Amino acid sequence: MGKLVITEECLVPRRLTYVNYKGPDPLAFLKDFKTTLRFIFEVSTTRCMERKLLWDYTGDPLRFYSEWWLRKEMSRFSNMRISIRVIGHVYKTKNSGDFSLELYGVVEHKFEPSNWLTKYVWLLYNYMFYNQVRENQVVRCRNYIQAFLNWVKEKYNLPAVTTPEASAEAFRDALGKVPAEPEMS
Repeated sequence: MGKLVITEECLVPRRLTYVNYKGPDPLAFLKDFKTTLRFIFEVSTTRCMERKLLWDYTGDPLRFYSEWWLRKEMSRFSNMRISIRVIGHVYKTKNSGDFSLELYGVVEHKFEPSNWLTKYVWLLYNYMFYNQVRENQVVRCRNYIQAFLNWVKEKYNLPAVTTPEASAEAFRDALGKVPAEPEMS
């Protein structure tokens, strides 16, 4: 029998959130990045991984690319997945440069029924109860992302970073809208 998969993006109506920085010490956040991710997103070390870390240190400026993945179990049927990509450069002599941080988050719900009866019982359960739980999980995902962006903002004294309003009502309103193009801030 097949499986039912529902994937919901956390940053509705936009898909991605960006943070751009230009100034001194753009690599400061990478020093305690993994620890901060673990505490902000409340995940264990095994659920937070650095997928790629690329350096080009042959010239001036040094170029870097870093990609991180997080996976948090929200319930028996749901997982939150966050992808963070950072690309930038640092001048060796001045210890200044820039970076661009891209953040993407989804909540994925999976159910694999063993027979036709469990499938219909789960669909009834989903209709009567689990829809509200799903909405709240997307709001929690959005709040985690906002907390992380606030940490980056505080670390670099950046202006306010905004994500869509984190409430179940705003989530329901945004479901009917067409996603806008990502904005660079």
